[in-house]
Amino acid sequence: MLRLLSKLTILLVLSSPAWAQQRPAGEASLNQAISARVVVKSDATVLTPTRGLYVGDAAACTLSLVFQADNTTGAGVAVTFANVQPGSVLPFQVAKVMAATTCTAVTALY
Repeated sequence: MLRLLSKLTILLVLSSPAWAQQRPAGEASLNQAISARVVVKSDATVLTPTRGLYVGDAAACTLSLVFQADNTTGAGVAVTFANVQPGSVLPFQVAKVMAATTCTAVTALY
């Protein structure tokens, strides 16, 4: 009986899916932020493409997204996300947080 249990345990460990296996310490996943930076609202400042934005206070966020923007100037169509709840993470690659936005305490996640 003990041999059967040990063989079953080995089989379960070897057949576990990749997402269930432990990741080495310090190694980031593709959907995980590994760095953060406070964002100053500006129509001129172009951000390094983000993994997302953390919004600390409830408001409307006006953003220029990477896929809509020129990579050097960040020029593009501004999109407003209304009624963003405090503590929300917006999972977008952002080029700019526009000056007209009313959201505050914005942190870029990289």
